[in-house]
Amino acid sequence: MLDHLPIEVIVEILSRLPVKSLVRFICVSKTWYSLISSPHFIATHLNRAISDPQYPPYLLLGHYDDEMQKARFTLHSSDDPFPRKHIYKQVNYSFAALNQLLYYLRDEVERKGGFFECASDFTEFHRPPKSSGRFFSIVGSSNGLLCLADDVSGCDSCEYVLWNPSIQKAIRLPSPESHGPHMHSLGFGYDPASDDYKLVRLAYLEGKTRIRFNTVPPLVEIYTLRTGAWRSVAAPGPPYVIGERSFSALVNGAVHWLAHTPLCQHAFRNVIVSFNVGDDAFGEMAVPEELQGYLLNMAVTVLDGSLALVPCNRRSGDECHSVWVMKEYGTAESWTKLFDIDIEGGLERVIGFTENGEVLLVTKDGKLVSYEPSSQETMDLHIRGLTESFYLDTYVESIVLLNVADGVLGRQATQSGAN
Repeated sequence: MLDHLPIEVIVEILSRLPVKSLVRFICVSKTWYSLISSPHFIATHLNRAISDPQYPPYLLLGHYDDEMQKARFTLHSSDDPFPRKHIYKQVNYSFAALNQLLYYLRDEVERKGGFFECASDFTEFHRPPKSSGRFFSIVGSSNGLLCLADDVSGCDSCEYVLWNPSIQKAIRLPSPESHGPHMHSLGFGYDPASDDYKLVRLAYLEGKTRIRFNTVPPLVEIYTLRTGAWRSVAAPGPPYVIGERSFSALVNGAVHWLAHTPLCQHAFRNVIVSFNVGDDAFGEMAVPEELQGYLLNMAVTVLDGSLALVPCNRRSGDECHSVWVMKEYGTAESWTKLFDIDIEGGLERVIGFTENGEVLLVTKDGKLVSYEPSSQETMDLHIRGLTESFYLDTYVESIVLLNVADGVLGRQATQSGAN
């Protein structure tokens, strides 16, 4: 086969192959298994996949299909993830007649079972890890690795899983230290300097005020894949409250959450809290002045690689969402409002953006909708799910976790940290 070639040439050839081929090739011989599962080769393959312009990253959509009673994870094209022509190509009408027969087409798509029964331009990951509840929440993703959490509010029996769906490998993490009743927030990211993946947990313990879990600073615990264990951080956490199950955004090597001052304080203020995955340091950033002084239904997200905010403002009893972007990272003065979003049926939240400029939204009744800001047109994508289960992020196929033995995660719980 290739055994007569220099090892550098073999690595160069194999690093260009898709993940499915590499998974098959590790069974060829012990030598090939050792090569493909080595940290050097995994990093080489990943870097090539990330930097190759011929193969842009996918969009990963995760959601819980309540009708089918299962979690679904699908890959879509990043520039046009839900193409209209492919949604309707399976029905008995020509695409040219779409405008005239749109109502009937939508009805027929629904009868056929929605987007996934009518479209072929997607890949579905089967056999996701099983949750003890209905579904795992997705904490975050990086380099083809998903961090999942089965986090029951205020419960110490939370399950955490790292899953690489491309190689169908999942490892369950040890449990962190028990704290009794508490509220916690999570973040996940990758540190290229140490080639390590980290899960950070901020635990707010039950306080003596009338508002539960409003005591700051929170306890901070960090799990690292290299050690296979949790450690407590001695330095105090941020003096802000991050809401239970708050969505996070990974930008510039840091995890970001929307937070606020404790509700018992007189001077209420919204703020963005950041956690640098490299040095484990917390920071804070101001939100736009218009969004600082009152409690908002607001979330952080990523737009074209920049940190973004999507607040919901109530105007005369109606909800109106807007999109803000921080054009210069870390500079509060660079916050810029891009556009408003106002759709019929009520918007629950924005889950992401596509390369062609569309916004992907989830309505209050669990519909995934595409919104075009310039025309203000919406399109039902015929995907239904629990509103809190929807997740969207870029995704690159990798073989991360291939060299991680399940047993490394048997080492339990916490170590003291001097950070």
